[in-house]
Amino acid sequence: MTRRTDRRQCKETKMRLPALIILATPALAFFASPSLAADNAFSYKTSYRNVTSDPDKIWTGDTLAPNPKGTVTIHEYQLRTPDGEWLISQIWNDDCSSGTCPTRLVRIAASGERRVVVDDMMHQIVPPDDPRFADLSSNKKTEEFARRPFALSDNGKTLVNGDFKFGVDGDKQ
Repeated sequence: MTRRTDRRQCKETKMRLPALIILATPALAFFASPSLAADNAFSYKTSYRNVTSDPDKIWTGDTLAPNPKGTVTIHEYQLRTPDGEWLISQIWNDDCSSGTCPTRLVRIAASGERRVVVDDMMHQIVPPDDPRFADLSSNKKTEEFARRPFALSDNGKTLVNGDFKFGVDGDKQ
């Protein structure tokens, strides 16, 4: 049994396909956007332990005052996007509380220019090179936070740190 299709049906089908493609392309581009993809989480970069100066010059002056243990440690995370590079620097110093430490989000332009876009107290992180990191596997939620403590959301307009959210323009949300 064959099915006959008249010319009008063929013409309508041919017209629907390009219209569907035109309508679907922006939606697919939106969902495939790098800023919305899973790779918007920062990856661990490095730690500087027992420092008196910051090799990346994000922290200066009194922020480098030692904590009660007599040390200063800086942990860094990075995210590379088509629009440039992002760097998070958290300093463990005398300003840390029981669960938060001073943290800065720095945008690095293609020219190398650096601009601090968030400067606030954020959840203290445990970097992968810290011996305490291995002990986190007993608590899945804590382990997941330790693996991905920072992420950008809302097309790069919001920095997420656990249950903390910060507007990239510097406003805590």
